[in-house]
Amino acid sequence: MKRIKGDLSENLEQAIHFYTSSLEVYSLKDFPQNWADAQSNLGATYICRIKGDREENIDKAILHCKSALKVHARDICPSDWADVQINLGLAYSESCLYQEAIASYKAALEVYTYHEFPERWARLHNNLGLAYLKLTDGNIFDNIQQSIIKLKLALKVYKYEDFPDQWANVQHNLANSYLIRDINNLSKNQESAINACTLALKVYTHTDFPKNWANLQYLLGIAYNYQGEIEKSITYLQASLKDFNPIIVPRFSLKSGKNLGKIAFNNKMWQQAIFGYATAIEALETSRSWIKSESRRQEILADSIDIYQNIIQAYINTKQIDKAFEYSERSRSKLLVDLMASSHLSQSGNIPPKVQELLQKYEELQQQIDIECQNYKSENNRSETRAIWQVYNEKIALLETLKQEIWEQLRKEDPILAGEIQVQPLILSEIQQLIDHPKTAIISFYTTNSDTHIFIITQNSIYLHTCIDEGLERLQNWIAQNWLSNYIHNYQKWENDMEHFLHELAERLQLSKIIHQYLQEIDKLIIEPHLLLHQIPFAALPTGEYQEYLVDRFLIRYTPSCQILDFCHQNYNNKRLNVETFQETSLKYGTVEDATDDLHCARWEGEQIAQMYNIPSEKRLIGSSQATVNNFRQLAEQVQIIHCCHHAESCLYNPLESQLKLGDASITLGQLMSPGWRLPNLVDVFLSCCETNLGKPSITDNLLTLSTGFLCAGAISVISSLWKVDDLATALFSIFYYQQRQKDKNRPEALKEAQIKLRELRKADLEEISKEIESKEKELIGDRKKYTRNSGEYSQWKHQYSIHTKINKLLKHRVQTSDSEFPFAHPRYWSAFIAQGLQ
Repeated sequence: MKRIKGDLSENLEQAIHFYTSSLEVYSLKDFPQNWADAQSNLGATYICRIKGDREENIDKAILHCKSALKVHARDICPSDWADVQINLGLAYSESCLYQEAIASYKAALEVYTYHEFPERWARLHNNLGLAYLKLTDGNIFDNIQQSIIKLKLALKVYKYEDFPDQWANVQHNLANSYLIRDINNLSKNQESAINACTLALKVYTHTDFPKNWANLQYLLGIAYNYQGEIEKSITYLQASLKDFNPIIVPRFSLKSGKNLGKIAFNNKMWQQAIFGYATAIEALETSRSWIKSESRRQEILADSIDIYQNIIQAYINTKQIDKAFEYSERSRSKLLVDLMASSHLSQSGNIPPKVQELLQKYEELQQQIDIECQNYKSENNRSETRAIWQVYNEKIALLETLKQEIWEQLRKEDPILAGEIQVQPLILSEIQQLIDHPKTAIISFYTTNSDTHIFIITQNSIYLHTCIDEGLERLQNWIAQNWLSNYIHNYQKWENDMEHFLHELAERLQLSKIIHQYLQEIDKLIIEPHLLLHQIPFAALPTGEYQEYLVDRFLIRYTPSCQILDFCHQNYNNKRLNVETFQETSLKYGTVEDATDDLHCARWEGEQIAQMYNIPSEKRLIGSSQATVNNFRQLAEQVQIIHCCHHAESCLYNPLESQLKLGDASITLGQLMSPGWRLPNLVDVFLSCCETNLGKPSITDNLLTLSTGFLCAGAISVISSLWKVDDLATALFSIFYYQQRQKDKNRPEALKEAQIKLRELRKADLEEISKEIESKEKELIGDRKKYTRNSGEYSQWKHQYSIHTKINKLLKHRVQTSDSEFPFAHPRYWSAFIAQGLQ
């Protein structure tokens, strides 16, 4: 464990191996002392271990230390007992169990007294000072006061002349404690912090201890900010980042960059704010890429979302609209972007040997970076010199360079795959290349604490329109209360208030002004919502013109983010390569109909679509006996276009539990997003079900819905619903949509025409449809004698007849009960469905 030569990581692994092996001989019963020594040594080694999961290592360290205490008793072997208490304290501190750490350090002080063991006594007081500094239990200011007392006691032994390194370390810790001491003595505490930093800098010079020097610059920057000396504060914070590449030391760069950005932003020093926030974002995104736990990755991003908001505002204030938009893209839908990248990567089944070799090298280099980070952390726990810091910098920089070289080679071999393993933020010019027509515009919404920014991007330009004071509190909370809350708790009120709500929302977003100023030459929109705007049917927003909706003026489709739109394009190109005749007329269709045997409209809908496209019976899953999870999976792997008309349900409190309800069980969003659900042949999905794009986005704008689940699984286009839809209206809408598709209309065109046709459908039109069904009923009655009662053919005939009679009753009932000449004119009928992905 104490070996200096060789690789530290491997040395520690060898130590664990030999200590563990010794326990095969040294049992607690026969060799208690040797057994306890091995347990104690294992505890100390696991605290320093580099490989493996850090939390698991610390848990093992605590377990081994506690085992050692079964033999190392206070009254029998006090020094061994005290050493184990110190290791327990270190392990508890690593687990943020500071109360337990304090108890262990205090226990060790019963043995390591000032007079007999002054150095250990001083080290324990320094450890106690750090533990009290981080303790959140009880009164925080009392804890800080205890921290300062313990650290000052350590200075009784740690004199500058005798122990310069340890003296400087205590001064450093004192500065931290002074900075969060009781605010009633704020000025005095800042002076004490500045004095402690200045003293520590006598030892921690930029030349010999660069990391400690940088930390002290950071503390000085914070202290001078508290004192109101902003210029000094920013100078010190900028100095703290001088030697720190955010890709190499992300944690420190994130902390320092974030504070530099915040202080500069609050004082309207926009360029300095941009520098600080840009550094913090690069560090944040590096940290995310290094962390394996997805929940932790999302947590880190959520904690830092204000960094993105503020850099966007700073760029807007300096008239750099393109940069503001690029950073708005970097902030949104990170989880979905990562999921789509990983899912596309796993779809690449037959990877060429050369590409496979490059992928392996890339992963090995990332593993080496992980090891070096832990290695440096362990070394730095002992001491730090310029040499150690320089070696660490050089190693990480070299590994990152080598990794980038491998990525560049991979990009030459397979550019799509390269883009999937290392997701690069898109710049404006790359996003503009996703706009496939000069009359198409991306409308991208981004809400900050104060305002909602609307970016309008065309092939050759970018504009910004800001809705002042329509920020998180005013706009997003208003949507939550008047749309989402009503939908969940008072559906009738939600329905009654819908038109009024959409009218007010259009006014809040200044829609008519945007159309007049920026969209006069545009006829197609790609809408990129933000936060709760994902729940809004933009097609039904009034434009300000007489009785005109947005859908009347534009073809509309959606995307959760431009990076996801880019993935859809990449996926489309992959499918074109994999499918020999990638033509709409040659694609195979499949349907999943009425999976729970209680939706007559869904049966009729499926029958009409099957007739249009001559879908064979083996590609139709009808009813609970056929529409099982296993059959659904097999069908989705066999066809390129799948139409689902059955029950579905979103789960707002746990999106991964949103589900497609089938005959024997459900398919959850969590399953769709798992590696086991990869559908490389799938092109289009039409989810003619309830709530398939209803979700409650997180603060990081991740919208996890069944619709986005199919995009992650491999589809390039998904039609989905924003709420619980009406059965008859949905069946008619779906039929109208496919009628338009048969006329070679693209997805947004077909969607628009179907929405308008349903909205403008008159009672007389419903009566015509009713007559057609009555004609079919008569035809079926004439066929009844062809089948033997109780035969399979008779059961099928009876079922067909039953569906048509029930649909006809529904049609007649709608005609009779509708107060309007247009039974489906209300937006809740015709605007529920949206198109995502490609057109």
